[in-house]
Amino acid sequence: MVMSVVLSISLYMRMRTLLWTCTLLLLSSFVPAQDFAQLQKIVEAHVPAELPKDLGSKSPPPELVDACKKIIEAVRQIYILPDISTHDRYWTLQREAVALIVLAHDDAPNYYSRLIRVSDELDRDGNRKLAQLAEKHVLEIGTELAVRPNTAHFNTQALTERMVMYAEQYPGQESLRIIDSFLQNIRNMSAAPRDRRLAVAAPIVQEYYQKINYTSKALDLEPDIQRSTLVGQYMIVRGVDINGKELDWRSLDGKVVLLQFWGTWCVNCKAEMPLLISLYEKYHKDGLEIIGINTAVQEDQDERRVKQFVETALFEGKKIPWTILHEGLGERKNKTTLTKIYGIKELPVLILIGRNGKVLDLHPLPAALDDRIAEATSPFAAIVDDLTEAEKKRFEEAKRTRQEEIDQQIQKDLEKP
Repeated sequence: MVMSVVLSISLYMRMRTLLWTCTLLLLSSFVPAQDFAQLQKIVEAHVPAELPKDLGSKSPPPELVDACKKIIEAVRQIYILPDISTHDRYWTLQREAVALIVLAHDDAPNYYSRLIRVSDELDRDGNRKLAQLAEKHVLEIGTELAVRPNTAHFNTQALTERMVMYAEQYPGQESLRIIDSFLQNIRNMSAAPRDRRLAVAAPIVQEYYQKINYTSKALDLEPDIQRSTLVGQYMIVRGVDINGKELDWRSLDGKVVLLQFWGTWCVNCKAEMPLLISLYEKYHKDGLEIIGINTAVQEDQDERRVKQFVETALFEGKKIPWTILHEGLGERKNKTTLTKIYGIKELPVLILIGRNGKVLDLHPLPAALDDRIAEATSPFAAIVDDLTEAEKKRFEEAKRTRQEEIDQQIQKDLEKP
């Protein structure tokens, strides 16, 4: 397929078809390295400066990959020439960076690391405009690579820190757009990898937003941070049940608690009910409590419908035996809901809390739940921290204070026009 690429880095560049580009680039193999002018003319006239809009969503066509490899060959011949001017060095680096952008989608780890080196070199020795362009490409490709399923080892922290440095060096709407796109791409991932990424990225971005007084955006990240960093933190379970009674969270002290955020309309929520019922029957005597938290969205806004479902629905012949909280009732009683605090949107969400009130697992896999609950309820588990009464009192006060701070932040955000 003949493919056009836009040539817009320099004013004098014009659009060429990919076939024409490839044909001329093949000539570079026959041009002596010493003939700088000829090499420069070939690459300058036919290098792709902007890429197809859908390039990030699929691998580039082989013709485009081949063209970019020829570009790299040509510009490297230019770059090694003796007495090359500073302007031409930056010029060739820029063209190589553009070619590497395409190849990054075909051989991501190798070419992306090389693109970073090109950008860093331009940042040290190049002019500001070229350095900004190259770094923008690094960040945009990094945003796409960070959410690929085969890049679980991707260094989210390093990429996030580069984005903040870019935004500080080149402030403006484009920098904020790059960060927003990065966060949105992460939020679109499945639950477990999403929250692993957000646990690293969101606090870094929030600190930057606070630094530039971008208060609304900083507050928007708070639920992501609260949720994604839950493991190892204390979590207070609270809410109003489907009968309108407020849950006494102190009644859960010393218990292993499994939270299920769910909805009657959620197919996957109902699919995991039989497993949860069997685990409840197996471990309840050992101290397991399950709390269902209906998020009150869609038809579940009516708590009467949820109550009827809980009282009548059977799962392999068994009813739901645990307490069900209704977030809509909680909101109507002016309570800040767990759904809002932790930004729960996609369902179901499972959270396992140990006897000491600390979260053990966020998004535990159903297949691993039996083992995790058995471990948590074991008499050999660390049941409670060895605290004096005074220390326990200080701990409870600290939990209440932190929860009040979160409530105040969310309430202020809700009151904004």
